[in-house]
Amino acid sequence: MNEKTSPYIYPFRPFLHLNIAEENARFSEPQTLPVEGYSSWLERFAPEINVTPAATIEETIFSIFADDAVRFGELAFVTDLREQWIERIARFTSQGRMLEMTILGFPYKMPVPLKTNRKLADFGEVVSLARLNQIGRAITRVYAPGARSHVFTEGPFGAFNGVSRADSDVYFASLENLLVRFGLNQHVALHDLNAVVDANPDFAGVWADTAKDIERRRDAGDQKVLDAIRDALPVRFHNLANPGVADLDLARAYRRDPAAQELIDSIQRRAESGVVTYRAFLEARDRVQLLERVAPEALAMTVSPRPGRLGVRSLPPPAQILPYHGVTVIARDGQGMDISYLWDLRRSGKGYTPLRLDGDTDPAPFAYIES
Repeated sequence: MNEKTSPYIYPFRPFLHLNIAEENARFSEPQTLPVEGYSSWLERFAPEINVTPAATIEETIFSIFADDAVRFGELAFVTDLREQWIERIARFTSQGRMLEMTILGFPYKMPVPLKTNRKLADFGEVVSLARLNQIGRAITRVYAPGARSHVFTEGPFGAFNGVSRADSDVYFASLENLLVRFGLNQHVALHDLNAVVDANPDFAGVWADTAKDIERRRDAGDQKVLDAIRDALPVRFHNLANPGVADLDLARAYRRDPAAQELIDSIQRRAESGVVTYRAFLEARDRVQLLERVAPEALAMTVSPRPGRLGVRSLPPPAQILPYHGVTVIARDGQGMDISYLWDLRRSGKGYTPLRLDGDTDPAPFAYIES
């Protein structure tokens, strides 16, 4: 994954071919595969994690999160707080309890046709969930009570991206289906964050109050708030739904063509408002310990690494885009994978075979393989 990190958000990766209007990629006839047809790729892209025994079980478990194959972000973010993490792990091991971990992600497919034309999860999400499942498997091999990752899907973010609750619900259901179909539910539990928010009615008020607080801090020049907004704004700008806008017009706006200034200004206004709401959600989540209400004492994982949270790679290198922001592309030899924006894929000049999954109800491909 992209080694450029932010403690606030997973960084935006620019499009490659916004200046190319005509599609030039070549597509063969689609192939439909069963789950088993994807298994060899899944084993390669989410491989078993090697565990080296340490002096104590807590140190052994800690070493998994410091491993280059697992860790995303600076090693010091993990090792500088080594004693704290070992103490946190010991709260579980001292009582023989299953080790619990949490991570946020998987909100919905981005409502941006230049990124993806799917509504349901695809092979990219399967790989990400499989990598989380492998963390649980690795811990279970050395610690019998086992481990489980609680994945909180970020459906509430649809409120400021222009995604309906119905669409995020359908996406969540597709994740649940794939988790079971690919046998990844031994060490991964999905939680619909929309449902978690619904079950905690105090959260909405804290979210709203936190948004006002962030606006005050922003206007007062709080550097931490300004840094968070700076990092998140490019992401939000390229995540918003723009119904009725043609793909070519959106591409012009994304490359900041002056001819699209009216659309650029519209997106910018909505992005600036949305980034405050986004930051407010994350701060409010921590203020009320929303995730801890579901998974008490769990170790926090993230794709926005920073001290106090365990950065994890959701996809293998060279992938630099999160799976719900694009389409999954498998290398011709099957040895590698990437996530590409659909606009770029169609203008890559390369050949692809669209792959489908039997039983998948989304008409768009489940993945592509280079041909």
